[in-house]
Amino acid sequence: MAQQKQEKDTATAPDLADVVQWIKEEIIFGRLRPRERLVEEELSERFGVSRHLIRAAFADLQNMGLVNRRRNKGAMVRDFSAREVDEIYEMRSVLQREAAMRIALPAGDDLLEKLEAIHAEFSSAVENEELQRVCSLNNEFHFTIFNAANNQYLSDMLQRIWTETLGIRCYAIGDPVWLKRARGDHAQIIEALRNGDQEQLVKLVDAHIWPALELYKRAHGGWHDTRRAAAE
Repeated sequence: MAQQKQEKDTATAPDLADVVQWIKEEIIFGRLRPRERLVEEELSERFGVSRHLIRAAFADLQNMGLVNRRRNKGAMVRDFSAREVDEIYEMRSVLQREAAMRIALPAGDDLLEKLEAIHAEFSSAVENEELQRVCSLNNEFHFTIFNAANNQYLSDMLQRIWTETLGIRCYAIGDPVWLKRARGDHAQIIEALRNGDQEQLVKLVDAHIWPALELYKRAHGGWHDTRRAAAE
């Protein structure tokens, strides 16, 4: 992977954004595991950058919710407790449902055209196994929807929780079954917006978030989501 990074642009030295992106990809695609220690010297040599730049990247990654830094212990990939995951996703569900309920329906042509264009790019990225593009386009698709709720505070709260759950949400990106389902979900969401079906839109937006979480849980010991089990 380091060789791929170096081949990216031999004429330009990597900057902070490059290093953050490289380490972020290692984490969200499972190449760096939860609780794995991040060693400045190793990463500095691997990516061909200074340790100062690695430390700055750790700070940015901590703000994203991907890395924990502890005094005298260094940095490690963030791990969520079962309770943290359940509580975060409980609030994510509440906020996303609220955003979906606030969208004026049926959606206008501008919103539908934008979503269809993003969905086409998303589908292309899935077919070409461009996983980083898949992750970015998935974010763009959903925030185009959330922004249509026309409440900046709600959008900001969703942005915060999406950033914090990046490592969980993108964990499923490499799973072909999840990718197939995500494409289908996106298409159904567009149809609900077009048809003005608010109840179906809310249901789809909420149901879409749980499969990735279940994949993450299974990979970390099969945590049991007591809140969802009780609701069912």
